[in-house]
Amino acid sequence: GTSSKKSLPPEILLHLPTTGRRLNGQVRHSLVGIGCAAMLLVAGCGYRFSGGPGTSPFPADTKTIVIRSAQNNTNISGIEVEVTNALRREFALDSRLEPVRSGADVILKTVIVEFADSPSAYKADGKELTRSGNLKVLCTLERADSSQVLWKRTLLASGTYDVAASITETDTNRRRAISRMIEDLVPRIHRSMYDDF
Repeated sequence: GTSSKKSLPPEILLHLPTTGRRLNGQVRHSLVGIGCAAMLLVAGCGYRFSGGPGTSPFPADTKTIVIRSAQNNTNISGIEVEVTNALRREFALDSRLEPVRSGADVILKTVIVEFADSPSAYKADGKELTRSGNLKVLCTLERADSSQVLWKRTLLASGTYDVAASITETDTNRRRAISRMIEDLVPRIHRSMYDDF
């Protein structure tokens, strides 16, 4: 009998992939083209990709840092020492800027601006159960040779502590809460200095 198979018009054949290999190749080329276009768009918009752990965003001549003792503008004594020591430990773990005692390329200055707290929960008899506190610090990175400000930021940390029967115990709880806030703040100071530069 006569075969029922008919030839397809040329315009249809043009749109039918002859092999899976050719189709995959076309998809790969399309994806590469889209990826390149996206990268050019990102670059044109002024975005940048973050560098790796060993990559410094600072000028090439910026290799060392002095971490000044923190200035304490609160009435809570001793927290400036805690902040300073924590910052020096944090920066010592990073290879991008080497902490030195003097003669550095840049200087990090930290001011503990304030600590404020207020009641956050009450007991059934109306007495305070817990208090919530906020610690604010101002950090500035300057060039040692010109005092040019390279980076500046205010950061906050918060926490709660229990109100005890005695003032002494309550003060101890508050001091421990501040230590936890400092533990939260210091890594963020270090990280944001690189992220925001």
